[in-house]
Amino acid sequence: MNLEELKEMEYIKCVGLLAELIDLDTDAKEKIHKSFQNIGIKNFFLHLESVDLPTEISEKLKSIKAIIEIVDVKRGRA
Repeated sequence: MNLEELKEMEYIKCVGLLAELIDLDTDAKEKIHKSFQNIGIKNFFLHLESVDLPTEISEKLKSIKAIIEIVDVKRGRA
């Protein structure tokens, strides 16, 4: 398995987890998956506003981003 296949598997797993966590519909899952493929997961969360998602979903993703940032600070990565 090459690096691109591994990345794709991680993107699929992450979108699946987000779908379960914040109850994403099929359209939102597809948009997020395409964003992961185009800009990566880290950049997706850095540029959430550039992804055309419903406001409710964007707000939930911003909350997840805030949690990730808090965890990163605690681990000394921020």
